[in-house]
Amino acid sequence: MINVSVVDYTVLIAFWLTFTRWSTILVQLPLFDNTSVPNIVKVLMSLVVSYAFFPVVKGAMVQEVLAAGIENFWFLTMFHTITGLLIGFLVKSIMNLFIASGSIMTQQIGFASVSYFDPTHDQQVGPFEKIIQWTVIIMILTTGALIPMFKGVLNSFFSVSMQNLGNFTNIHIFYNDFFKGVFQAAFLLATPILFTNLILNLVMGIIARTIPQMNILMVSFVVNIGIGLMVFFAISEEFFHVAYKMYIDRLGEWFQFVI
Repeated sequence: MINVSVVDYTVLIAFWLTFTRWSTILVQLPLFDNTSVPNIVKVLMSLVVSYAFFPVVKGAMVQEVLAAGIENFWFLTMFHTITGLLIGFLVKSIMNLFIASGSIMTQQIGFASVSYFDPTHDQQVGPFEKIIQWTVIIMILTTGALIPMFKGVLNSFFSVSMQNLGNFTNIHIFYNDFFKGVFQAAFLLATPILFTNLILNLVMGIIARTIPQMNILMVSFVVNIGIGLMVFFAISEEFFHVAYKMYIDRLGEWFQFVI
């Protein structure tokens, strides 16, 4: 029979808080927010990452536990859960920038008339969203751009704590600029398709007036999709180059927030 005893409750609580923050961040990342990924995989991944980074943040976490008191265990857990959800949401918002751009393209070229459903996301997803999302994810993973994200989360254990909550009184300014920038970036990426669709609608309107017997609705449906695919193919290299740069820039803004 094996007897297990806890020698230092402070260190145990510090590890639990580290695990709480990491788990709430990781489950929101694009690689783990799919329903096809088992929950046990998400938990084990969070546990491994927490164990790997705990020696670095141990001192700061233990100090925070001692400052708040062991008796405030649930309050500390709630604080780190909310903090992790907030940080994870900011990171996910950067990726949603590209998904939003793909959604605009899907709407513009006519794919919105066909229902797409991705069972791994529990929501309707168009083709451009999937192409853009996974292409950007692969670019991020293969270029090492994921390292700043982990570095930012690691630094958040030292900068975002209960002792310095007063430093975040002006956080609404950051939110305003950050999400306004995300919206503008998503619109900018979809601009070529938007202008192409505008020109096509103008041309189809002229054709409809010139040849009224033509079924312009069916013709425009095919033309919009065909031209839209051709335009996206032509601009895809520059699109993903700009998208990657935007990812780095937005990640830098988020990185400044957690520091």
